[in-house]
Formats: sequence, structure tokens, C-alpha cells
Amino acid sequence: MAELRARGGPGRSSTTPSPEEQNAMAEENAQTDGGLVAGHLEEVLRVPARHTHDKIDADETEIPRSQAVSDILVATLRAKAEGIKTKYVGLMDEELTKAFDDFIVEATRPTHTGITSFSESAPRQSHRPNGQIVRKEFHPRASVLTDLFEIPHILTIRYVFVAILIIFGMNTVLQDIFDHGTIGVDFHIWTWAFGKFPYVVTFWCLMQTTTLLVVFVPLCHWGRNRTRSDKLDAFDYFWLCCYVLYQIGFALIPFWFVNYFDLPPASTSIIVAEQVRFIMKSHAFVRENITVIMRSTAAHEHAVLPKFSNYVYFQFVPTLVYRDNYPRNKEIRWHFVLMNFAHVAAGISYTYYIFVRFCMPVFRNFNHEHVNLKTFVKSIFDCILPGSLNLLVVFYALLHAWMNAFAEMLRFADRMFYRDWWNSTTFGQYYRTWNVVVHDWLYTYIYSDMYQLCGSRFRESLCFVTFVLSAVVS
Repeated sequence: MAELRARGGPGRSSTTPSPEEQNAMAEENAQTDGGLVAGHLEEVLRVPARHTHDKIDADETEIPRSQAVSDILVATLRAKAEGIKTKYVGLMDEELTKAFDDFIVEATRPTHTGITSFSESAPRQSHRPNGQIVRKEFHPRASVLTDLFEIPHILTIRYVFVAILIIFGMNTVLQDIFDHGTIGVDFHIWTWAFGKFPYVVTFWCLMQTTTLLVVFVPLCHWGRNRTRSDKLDAFDYFWLCCYVLYQIGFALIPFWFVNYFDLPPASTSIIVAEQVRFIMKSHAFVRENITVIMRSTAAHEHAVLPKFSNYVYFQFVPTLVYRDNYPRNKEIRWHFVLMNFAHVAAGISYTYYIFVRFCMPVFRNFNHEHVNLKTFVKSIFDCILPGSLNLLVVFYALLHAWMNAFAEMLRFADRMFYRDWWNSTTFGQYYRTWNVVVHDWLYTYIYSDMYQLCGSRFRESLCFVTFVLSAVVS
């Protein structure tokens, strides 16, 4: 309107528009004023609605924003989780692959250590490229039967042997009642087999004292006074001859003692077994320490001498390979010691019943009647079953129960005294696994020394010599 007036004001002084122009201008002004009024009214009416839409838009904007933040957090966590998953799945896959490869390697060995097979060639001293032989290593480990008895099905076998021992005892009691009318325990066989036992104890003490003093003192004297050189001289050869004479005397004098006092079988077995043990232990001690002493003196240093306490410990520990230190347990389980000694006593009783019930009836009249080939063969086959059963009992009583008892008292941790010889498929594997203690000594101090002296060309001959010697000492 003001604009029209402003235009109209000056319009008086300008040319007067024609009637058609005036009508068009009036119609335009009416439309303009109506549009302005309508726009103003619409603006007034739309004010509340605009505020409402603004609030709704703000809410709708706030909701997508929180949803976006949540989506970002979820995506971040998912990404981190995927990273952790990828990392640890890769590590797990690597460890499982390594464990599986190790299992395949162990499973494909001809002889290996494990629950399924304990027949690893003891100590499997393979040849190095330079011809040397790997030394035996001691590790904390239990005996094979100790591990197997943790399995209830295997433990049942021991219960079967216990039941058989009880049946033997009941059979003896009932036979005594039916034949003699009373329960009579015949100790005549025991007293005869272990007769002259005081002589046995006295001579054993003499052998033990000789092994301790006659071996240790001269060895230390030789080590202190030998020339600081890597070459042998007359002084070394003199003491070497003394050592050889000592071993020969120690091998002959016990045989003279047994024959002179006419010792019965059990007493004789004790003397001979301890004689062999002392010879093997003294040789292991001298062999190991000679190398150390000569190496230290060759370097023009003071001789490294062994400790007497280590030698005394070695005399009683159930191994024939000398080391200054062995793996030791922290404590002594005395109930385990008593249980194994009880098993030894049960094994002796088992052997007694087997001998009385199966062997004595066969050989009671053996010298009083004519012996021909038929009788001889029949006697052999009658004793095969009790002899095999006696072998199992002696193996368990000596190589398992007796040695585990002493190992526990001395806290000796390596209890691998035997392996699963019952799974052997060859005689060579059997002889390597049924008595690991003796096999370790033969391999370490006989075969390996002769191998280094003679070389690989005489390997078969060295194996034969070692085998023959194993038949003597086993």
C-alpha cells in the first residue's frame, strides 16, 4: 500500500495512466494486499505447528545420533573381538600343529617313552657326528608300573595276583589240616635257603667298606699327585694296574668265600649279587672321575676331586651310572616306602609258594629214579609255567618294589628302572628294556668305551661282547 502511495504520489506529476492501466493496477494491488494478509494469517496460524515440528525433528535427530554412537561402539568391539579371535586362533592353531607334529614324531619312533610304550632305548645314546656318544641324562619320572597302576583296569591285574597269593595260602592251610590235622607252617625251607646269614652280613660289610675306602682314597691320591699333563706316565700306569688287580681280587674272593663256607642258595645269591653291584659301582665311579681329573690336570689346573658324600650316596642309590648330582624329590613318602617293602615280602612269599607247590614235587624224587629223555622233558614242561610266574614275581619285587623303596628313601627322582619289556618284539629290544639299570651301565662304560677305542668297523663285535657280559651281570 505504501509502495502504491509512493508511486501514486509522484504519479500526479507524471503522465496520467489510461483507464485500462488503472484497472489493471487496482486489480494487482488487490491481489497483493490479499496475498500479504493471507500470508500473515497463515504465518500466525503456523507458529504452533512449526514449534511442534521443530521438537519432533530434534527428537528424530537425537534418536539417530544415539543409534549411530551405539553402532560405532558395536562395530569397534566387533573389530577388536575379531582381532583377538584371529590372533589367538592363530596361536592355538600353531600350538596344536606343533603338538600334533611332536606326537607324530614320538609315535613313529621305533621305541619311545610314553604311556603307550616305555621302550625307549635306554638312554638312547645316539652317536654324534664326531663319534662321541651322548651321556645318559637323569630326569624326574616315575616307574612304568607306577603310572600304569593309576589306571583302574591295569590295577586289576595286581589284584588278580593278590587273589592268587591268597588262594595259595588257603590251599596250604587246608592241605595241612587234611594231612596233619593242624596248621603247620614249614620254615625249614626258609632257614635252609638263608642259612649262615650272619656270615653273609659280615662279609657284606667287608665288601662295602672295601668299596668305599680302597677305591676312594687311592683315586684321590692319584689325582693330587699326577703330572699336570694330558699324557700318561709311569705313575698313571702303576695306579691303573693296582685298580685292575683290585677288581680281579674283588671278583675272586667272594667266590672263595661262598665255596669255603658252603653257603645255601639264597645266601649265595645275596653275596654274588652284591659282589657284582659293588664292582659295577666302583668302576662307574672311577671311570667318571678319571676323565674329570685328567681334563683338569691337562689344563695345568688343580685336580677336581670327587666328594666322599657323593660316593656314599651313589653306593645306595638305585642306579649304576655315577653323577655328582641327581634329580631329587623334596620329601620322603614313608607310606610309599612301607608299601613297597610289603610288596617285596609278598613277592618272597609268592616265590616260596610257587617253589613248594609246583617245583618241589617235580624234583623231589629226581635223583632216586631213572632219568630218561621223557622224564627230563616232562620235568622241564612242568616247570615252565611256575618258572614264568616266578620271573614276573621276582621282576616286580626286585626291579619295581625294592628299587622304588630305596629311591624314595634317598629321594632319588628318576625311577625308570625298566621299561615296557612286555611289548618287546625282538630279543634286542627285550634285553634293552627289562633291566634299564644294568643296560645303562653296559652301554655307558662298556660299549661306548670300546666303540671309541675300536671305531664303528667293529660295531657288531662290540654288541656281541656287550651282550655276553650282560648275561653274566644280569
